[in-house]
Amino acid sequence: MQGIFRLLTGIVVALAVVWAGLWWYAQARLQAVLKVYAAEMTAPDGSTNMSYDGISGGGFPFAATATLDNPRLTLLLPGNDIPGPLVLGLSRVTLRIDVFNPLLLHIDMPDKITGHVPQGDGAVTFGSFNATAQLDPAALFNPNVFAVSAEDAAVTDINVLASSGSLQVLHIDSLRMHQTLNPSASAAQTGLALTEDVQGIALPAWLAQLLHVPFNGQMAHLGLNVALSGPVNWPALAQQMQTQPEGADKTKFLTDALHSWASQGGSGTASLSLTEGPTTLNANGTVKFGANAQPTGTADVTANHLDALTSAVTTAYPQTQDDINQAEARLAPYLSASSAGGQELNIHATYGSGGVMVNGKKVADMPPLDWNLLTSPPPAQAPGDGSGAAAGQ
Repeated sequence: MQGIFRLLTGIVVALAVVWAGLWWYAQARLQAVLKVYAAEMTAPDGSTNMSYDGISGGGFPFAATATLDNPRLTLLLPGNDIPGPLVLGLSRVTLRIDVFNPLLLHIDMPDKITGHVPQGDGAVTFGSFNATAQLDPAALFNPNVFAVSAEDAAVTDINVLASSGSLQVLHIDSLRMHQTLNPSASAAQTGLALTEDVQGIALPAWLAQLLHVPFNGQMAHLGLNVALSGPVNWPALAQQMQTQPEGADKTKFLTDALHSWASQGGSGTASLSLTEGPTTLNANGTVKFGANAQPTGTADVTANHLDALTSAVTTAYPQTQDDINQAEARLAPYLSASSAGGQELNIHATYGSGGVMVNGKKVADMPPLDWNLLTSPPPAQAPGDGSGAAAGQ
């Protein structure tokens, strides 16, 4: 009997040691993730900079956690409207893995983000914040494997506040996001899929009245869906983008990446939906690349109650009347009226080597896309006859 007790005690002790080792490894990996993230948020050109007070681990024995204490993101804003940087701050950000579901990473943060510019302070507050990431099992013990295969976020009761948090300037009922990633996707597989849904966007009454925003400054719904297939390592591409300086170099980097994706049979779909007042608009499109990386695809746009929308806009902003009249004249072939939907817009377009077709009618030719010109544009010429002689004068 005594031997059995010793055996059981030994097993328990061994399991405790193994679990303690696994916990230490997990929280160390989480701390490393936070360090890498903070480093990636600091741009070489100084336009962004992430600082923090420290990183700590915890949660033993039922969870492994790593906490970034007092992170501060400094952004240099373009233009001269706001002199000085924008500083966003949180009291903490915690990564957490629970023992009973080790492949689900929780991102915990407080319900308030502070903001500071030289003119004053502001904040963004949340009623609830829930964000998770699904981990690839292969990444648990291999730091070279991209760890995240999917991400989800659900945020409710979002308020953007100015004047040290005392003045509301925007409210959003809810924001939901789902994203999947497959860095090793083939041309037939989805490498990146993103879905976003925003409900109940509203300006406060005083601001809507001040700016004469139609429909009391409210938008009921905004949705976006994007799916991209093809052999592009999207996480690595995003990281490389951080190292590119603004300007021609970044443009060339993006163009080269797009050309590589297109040359390997990349394809994509996207859709947008919004509800503004009585009007619902839906737009979606597709693109795929065939021989010589030439694009073909479709685009569809539908909308209803456009007469009510344009009437509200011109009433609020009379100066837009001429622009709206011109837009309606151009869209006249694709507009119709019904008792249920008012003025409706229906566009179905296709494009490719045969040209651009809209609602079955060819409206334009489509010349081949010259990738050499896009990826290696000629240098700008000096003013004059093109010889460059004027550059030395």
